[in-house]
Amino acid sequence: MPREAVSWENPFGDRGCIRDPSRFFGRQEQLRRIFEELRKGSSLSLVGDSQVGKSSLLAMVRHRAAAELGALAAKIVHVDMQMIRNEAEFFEALCGELGLPGLLRGYRLKRALGERRYVVCLDEIEKMANRQNFTGGEREELRGLADGADAPLTLLIASRSPLDVLFEDDPMRCSPLAGICGTLPILPFSWIETQAFLRHRLANNGVQFSLEQMEALFHETQGHPAKLQTSAADLYRHLTQG
Repeated sequence: MPREAVSWENPFGDRGCIRDPSRFFGRQEQLRRIFEELRKGSSLSLVGDSQVGKSSLLAMVRHRAAAELGALAAKIVHVDMQMIRNEAEFFEALCGELGLPGLLRGYRLKRALGERRYVVCLDEIEKMANRQNFTGGEREELRGLADGADAPLTLLIASRSPLDVLFEDDPMRCSPLAGICGTLPILPFSWIETQAFLRHRLANNGVQFSLEQMEALFHETQGHPAKLQTSAADLYRHLTQG
């Protein structure tokens, strides 16, 4: 390999949501399932540990939507619940992303949507479990907007817990969103995926990890992507800086 093609820059240490497609790794089976469900108009709940890659998956869905969903791609919107304080702000943000003026709810919102169809990505939906700021009515309304083959909305939701566990609804009734969303577990990397990720990031790099070092990283992090990034970055610095 020519010397100029070798990089010594630490290829690890990404934090938070990965929006750059060139930094995103793997998850092809999960993306295939997501687009398969979206093409059918089926809502889906992504469930996994904190920082396991759910937000990055949502970002890649938006990035690849044009190729995977065709005309529907222009109608994918994203609402990040981290910035939402209460129920009114949620509907204000949703209407803004949908290109609707003001704050519409219920029948008025459904009527304004008309025959249009949207995929709505909802990240950090745990915010809605705060009963002081959210009544639960917002989830009932979302169900009404996303239930059925001709519904205007299809939901793609990311959360740490299954929806029927996250929201402590009446045990005699189906939790509104859980009742219409299929579940897709987002798991840590397997040992094979961990090796592939490490080798991918170290390609064309002046440093390589031994099999024993990769095994130690997997044992330490159990393949959790964020933890793996941090530990691999530390190992890289140790090998290059002593």
